[in-house]
Amino acid sequence: MDSPSSLFLQEVWSRLSDIYNREKQQIDQMKDWSPLQAGIFRYVKITRLIPKPGRTPFELAIDVYLPLDWSDSSYKFELECDAEKLTDEHLRSEFWPELLNNLLELRQSGTMGPRFFDYRLDVELEFRRSDPSPTLKLAETLIDEAARTRIRETLDRFISEKVLSDSPARPKPKDLFFFASWLLNPDLLPEGRLVPDPGRIGELLNGVNRKFRDQPERLAGWRGEYKRALRQWAETYFLPVHFAASGKYSLSFTLKPEARRPIVDQEALDFFLFAALKIGESEPNLRLEYLRYAAMLDSETAALYLKTGSGSVESERIGSLFRGTANDILQQIELKIVREEAAAYLEALDYLCDLLRQGFTNEYALKLKSAAKPLLPLKKLAKSPLHRFFANALQYPEIFPAIAEYAELAMKEFTWYNDTPPSEKSVMPGTYAVFGLGLYSKAYFPLMLRYMDLVDTEHQSAQDEYADAFAEAHSPDIHTLPVLIAILRASGQSAKPMKHAPIDSAELAGIVHKQLEPLETHERENVLYRLFGGQAKLVRLAQKAEPGLQGALQNLAALLPESSHRNR
Repeated sequence: MDSPSSLFLQEVWSRLSDIYNREKQQIDQMKDWSPLQAGIFRYVKITRLIPKPGRTPFELAIDVYLPLDWSDSSYKFELECDAEKLTDEHLRSEFWPELLNNLLELRQSGTMGPRFFDYRLDVELEFRRSDPSPTLKLAETLIDEAARTRIRETLDRFISEKVLSDSPARPKPKDLFFFASWLLNPDLLPEGRLVPDPGRIGELLNGVNRKFRDQPERLAGWRGEYKRALRQWAETYFLPVHFAASGKYSLSFTLKPEARRPIVDQEALDFFLFAALKIGESEPNLRLEYLRYAAMLDSETAALYLKTGSGSVESERIGSLFRGTANDILQQIELKIVREEAAAYLEALDYLCDLLRQGFTNEYALKLKSAAKPLLPLKKLAKSPLHRFFANALQYPEIFPAIAEYAELAMKEFTWYNDTPPSEKSVMPGTYAVFGLGLYSKAYFPLMLRYMDLVDTEHQSAQDEYADAFAEAHSPDIHTLPVLIAILRASGQSAKPMKHAPIDSAELAGIVHKQLEPLETHERENVLYRLFGGQAKLVRLAQKAEPGLQGALQNLAALLPESSHRNR
């Protein structure tokens, strides 16, 4: 007669085999694998359940993917064998070794294919009892050394050919997730290293940055991948060693009592600081949180970062009418205006410009102490300290050149001020300065045109509202209409028609026509929609117009195919 452990193993292995065969059918259909993609399956957990009264009497759960706190993807079954007959000794000495042996034999046989199992397989058993006896938990990690060696060789070859080489070869988008993860995987580090080397990792991250410098969207995607991997490393391998984690969806960490904390490994702490700074490029709040954790572990570097920054920029300047401090690590600047006058804002602008020249990020947040509270006449702009600072400075025409100089230094495509959480109110650095100058002086129209060439129309909408404000500030003529057209060309998909289109003469319609002729059809359509509400409305407007204006409006409508009717 079969023993209780043998019967339990037969049921478990039969169920697991069915699951694996079902999963294999899907994997065999997958195409276009990344060369960095190892096997899919790296986890299996066997759980003996205690059925709840009135529920389906499931006694067995099998997980083949790492469970998530907020979901249950277990395969559940009823058991035919009597699980109560299984003692802890049966499970430890008979069931568990045989289960591990079966998994090893299956993986080594190759019958599941080269992409089925990962080099690492984490196996767990959780056997719950119906009586008050403690739950038995067993765990083992099975490493396929040959597979791990192949992965290391593939990674080294990938780095040599597609990351650090001078050739045009570069990673494909599907490679980026796996590359970022492999770089930080403790199992795949060079011999002798227990944590990643920040110098080497920085070199490799910059290598991919260089490969994608002409593809902003892919570069942004890559940065998202490596920051995800850095956070996963920090919250899996470093923080839990020294802190107690709490929360399911967003982890927070509390320092463990000193008696329960190991001595801090300096290499691990150094890499944690590296991760904090890299993550902070787009998540400043998380960077601040990580630096505070590091300071709790007596990191002098973290404490210095929190207090004054890296020391590579001018962290403090005291002028006759203003005081300024800057922390490049936290990406924060504080300005105090001592007396509200042009000279104070000129001193502050000089400081901001010097910081940018010294390499201070243009994606910063500002704290402002100022008695003045004006804002630009644009309701959708964030009412932030940065907005207030430039609205204040724009009250003094004599310092407009300094404001323009700042804008030229600050403007950069696909970057954002950190003066507001990521949202529809996020704007490109330089926005408040450029918008104000464009309203108050025609001398800065060339600056406005450069801004509109850079603005990210897919992720920023502040320029949509700006068109009406610009039209109200400037009468339409040969000088202002080209700028208005540039603003309208930069409209986002959610932009509405202008409240009052300023095109009320044949001359003005002719200027618009001349500006639109060289543009692509979709750009013409966008501008005419913003000006007139679309081609159909433009045609109706032309029919009602005076003879001279009528022909000019009809010429504008003729710039679009007859089938182009844009209704939003």
